[in-house]
Amino acid sequence: MSSVRQWWIVLLALLLAGTARAEDLVIPGSGNPEYVLDQLARAFNARQAQHRIVIPPSTGTAGALRDVGEGISSVGRVGRLLKDEERKQGFVFISLGRDPVVIVGGAGVTVRSLSAAQLVDIYSGRITNWGELGGKAAPIRAVGRENSDASRQAIAKVIKPFQEITFGPGVKTVHLDPQLIALLDRYPSSLGMLNRSALAACTTRVVHLALDGVDPTPENLEKGSYPAWVELGLIHKPNGLTPAARAFLDFIRSPEGQRIVRQHGILPPGMAG
Repeated sequence: MSSVRQWWIVLLALLLAGTARAEDLVIPGSGNPEYVLDQLARAFNARQAQHRIVIPPSTGTAGALRDVGEGISSVGRVGRLLKDEERKQGFVFISLGRDPVVIVGGAGVTVRSLSAAQLVDIYSGRITNWGELGGKAAPIRAVGRENSDASRQAIAKVIKPFQEITFGPGVKTVHLDPQLIALLDRYPSSLGMLNRSALAACTTRVVHLALDGVDPTPENLEKGSYPAWVELGLIHKPNGLTPAARAFLDFIRSPEGQRIVRQHGILPPGMAG
């Protein structure tokens, strides 16, 4: 056998081995970390060719728990810390950091701050027009979330009436973050609540409202003066991380990955006040 032919055989074997090692890793789950993880995945996929990370549309934290639990996916994305019963089922949580939950208005909202009491009155149906709050007169198109939603739970921790609130008849409840984002984009006088990094998916200008006079900035979250936030993370089962998952986690923890995380207003683990 000629040396040239031997060289080609060795090269073909190496190429086939590289193809066999390559992995498409799909990370299903919550909409809260969807946008920032998509940005991280794009950067990771651009810098190497061995693995490809895919961030599909949101199926909620419940979708991540289901798919990882059933072995459909090795890694899932979640918008909150794991509950005790979920840890007992063997799920492992990896924190991406804390993200402020923002009370957010559509592009036409001229109010810049809401008190906790005003927010409760809006969602209860007692306040229905921005003019009642000193803003440009327009009907408040409030968008609500179900009790299990991570952003609503974060608000309910600091505004106790939200734990038992009954939404007014004008409040539209949605189940997934992309549905909320679509309504914020569609209606200039809308109002909702969502973590700051996820709002980057909006295609129109949205207004981040101060809560009780405190702006929902990463700086205020780090100081401990802004009280509402979600802990974004990834979940997996013990010894369940694939080579692609390990490589992606290494990238997230790298200086480039942490720059992307901070750029989207998320405080890395251990940085919040």
